[in-house]
Amino acid sequence: MSDFFAGLWSALLRVQIIDGPVPVVAYALAAVGLAVTLLWRPTRRSLLGALLGAVAGVLVAVGLWAVCIRWLNLFGVGLGLAIYALLAATLAGAGVAVAALFRRGKPRGVQARRSYPDASPEADARPGRAARGGDLARRVVAAVTVVAVMAAGTLAINAVFGLNRTLGNLLNIVVEDPLALPEASASDTSAEDAAAQRLWSTWTAPADMPTKGTTGTVAIPNTASGFNARNAGVYLPPAALTASPPKLPVVLMMMGHPGNPDPGPIGQVMDAYAANHNGLAPIVVVVDQVGVDVQDTGCVDSPLGKVRTYLLDDVVPWMRSNLNVLSDPRFWTIAGYSSGGQCAISLGAEHPEVFRGVVSVSGEEFPGSTNPDATLKQLFGGDAALFEQAKPLTILAHTHLPDSTAVFTAAKDDPVFLAVARKLAAAAEKAGMASYLRELPKGGHTGPGFYGGLFAGFAVMYPVWGLSEPGKEAVPAYTVS
Repeated sequence: MSDFFAGLWSALLRVQIIDGPVPVVAYALAAVGLAVTLLWRPTRRSLLGALLGAVAGVLVAVGLWAVCIRWLNLFGVGLGLAIYALLAATLAGAGVAVAALFRRGKPRGVQARRSYPDASPEADARPGRAARGGDLARRVVAAVTVVAVMAAGTLAINAVFGLNRTLGNLLNIVVEDPLALPEASASDTSAEDAAAQRLWSTWTAPADMPTKGTTGTVAIPNTASGFNARNAGVYLPPAALTASPPKLPVVLMMMGHPGNPDPGPIGQVMDAYAANHNGLAPIVVVVDQVGVDVQDTGCVDSPLGKVRTYLLDDVVPWMRSNLNVLSDPRFWTIAGYSSGGQCAISLGAEHPEVFRGVVSVSGEEFPGSTNPDATLKQLFGGDAALFEQAKPLTILAHTHLPDSTAVFTAAKDDPVFLAVARKLAAAAEKAGMASYLRELPKGGHTGPGFYGGLFAGFAVMYPVWGLSEPGKEAVPAYTVS
């Protein structure tokens, strides 16, 4: 029986919550529930209560905005009008349902009994059984509507961000999906590294090659660091799934905070490129730099855990030993989104012997930039000099990287992170990197900005990896958002 419930829980965590029937059902239940609560024997008092409930919900939304965004600045950036509107609508709808839940009034059954001349005053004052049953039914509908409205609002807000595809993603739970990895080739790595620059023209896809790649989870031992990370996600492109796969470039990817190491989103982007390049794409490892406690670690060794040690001394050696990838650092790229973007440029600039490529999608300017004071204390023990040394701009100012390539992306409607991207791109160029800035027309700090940034970044990196014609940015077969 325990296996049954474990399987059921796993299935629930895999439920798609952006597309598919679940959000449609949730929106329909919320709409029907609100309609029923409003139209259930409406009176002037009940409609006034619904209006007051809606106003109260909007005021709560405004209060949350004032405290969380304006005062505490919990996210380091505004969330956009769409999010605020959905939050206000959700709490207003919940307020209407709560008002119906606590609605009071004289049941109609009382008035009906007064038409009988032999009715006693005592009987006149007691509601009938039907009236009591109707009142209970109304309260049940109202209670269910509160839950439905809150669920629908959560799903709608999540859909705007567009990053948490499943219930497990939303709850920051990694669902195990063990992936069988092809054995790493033991052939002459130096010769293969040299040939890899022409892979775009020399590789012939076999007829039975899958049309899409595959994803799954792997457990990476934390022997050196002891950092308590969740299982990493891995994407294998179509070319890696053939009987005689070529050695491929590799990308180490990190999501933002909060976030989860789900390889699905980046796998969608890679599949779009692979479809236009004979199944060729890098192998991707999406690693968990925020850990099981989902904390903004800044990818540094700190009291929150030895995250930098984990990435460099646990993850990188595991990748070399377990993945069929090219050994030359020019085929190794580190990428990240939001706080993961800061991790990417920091590690890429510090360790060109490991990573010669960097893709920072809407990346933060420095570790914990959303709350520098707390970061200084929590990650660096109050040592301002140590904090300064960990900032990408400081690292870039003290290094020379003529063999590295970096791409920085941000959307024009994400002004805080666009300013950061511009600043980091200029610093990377000054440090000698082949630096590219890609300003997206729109996308915000949400799903469209994330996907658009990955597409723009990998368009630049494909010819660098030898997966497309040199000197020309790659073009995907399609886009996703």
